[in-house]
Amino acid sequence: MSLRPADVGHRVVVRRVLGEPGPGEQNDGRPQFGDLLGELIELDADRQRVVVRTAAGDVAVPVAEVVAAKRVPARVDALELERIAALGWRGLDTGTLGGWQLRAAGGWTGRANSVLPLGDPGIPLEAALDAVREWYAARELPPTIQLPLPARDDLRRELEARGWADQWGALVLVSSAAPLRRSGVPGLPPVTVDDEPDDAWLAAYQYRGNPLPPIARQVLVEGAAPGFASIRENGATLAICRTSVDEGWLGITAVEVDPAHRRRGLATHLLAGVVEQTAAENVYLQVDPENTAAVALYRKAGFRRHHIYRYYRPSV
Repeated sequence: MSLRPADVGHRVVVRRVLGEPGPGEQNDGRPQFGDLLGELIELDADRQRVVVRTAAGDVAVPVAEVVAAKRVPARVDALELERIAALGWRGLDTGTLGGWQLRAAGGWTGRANSVLPLGDPGIPLEAALDAVREWYAARELPPTIQLPLPARDDLRRELEARGWADQWGALVLVSSAAPLRRSGVPGLPPVTVDDEPDDAWLAAYQYRGNPLPPIARQVLVEGAAPGFASIRENGATLAICRTSVDEGWLGITAVEVDPAHRRRGLATHLLAGVVEQTAAENVYLQVDPENTAAVALYRKAGFRRHHIYRYYRPSV
């Protein structure tokens, strides 16, 4: 059993032996197993048992019956994960409108230049949209709302009825950290993580295929201790990404691999390296859903779909 005292209070899955098949049940000579999913509330070495709080109630399992057990990512809905992600990639100019976060950063990146509607704006929707238009007009930016879906399907319908249109978006993927730590590629250079991006790191990052504008560095370093990871060899920067850790979640952004060095496992090695250097239990990243190669790579590494978000703007 791989559970430890530090796992108490966290979500776990426990596989246990249920016993031999009963009369009339199919019997192939093998024992039956069952899984318990819930919060680990007791790990009692003296009484040799674990207690898991499941949806059906507390279940005590003798340690001798446990075949395997591990911690699994905590349940977090799309709005909560977007709130956490917003801590990792921030606007330079921010405001609030009830439960809406207003963010601006000179127009560079959608996440730093859009409204994130996590709750109710506190005023009628028409007035809220007027306030959004005014706030962004004062900053010479187009009014943009980031909609986590399907969580904000209600607001999506209201916006579309008022002439707002879907512009672009991203797929949000998540994984527990443990399997990623074991996915390093032997023979590749180590992953280093610095507190600030140097010129080589910035030169390697091509946001949507374009060189970075002057304001980009300010956005990149904003936040609580972001990290700037890279794999370098013989003076060349082979791969980079940016990291942020908030509330137990590692956010991985700005992933780039030098086209001349692709198909060496650099992206997988990079993921393993940055996860290894944090204590985060869970990992999220955003990817263009049309980038099928990247989506396939992340899925192979162990990521799974969590939700999508789309950016909406007035069509006129």
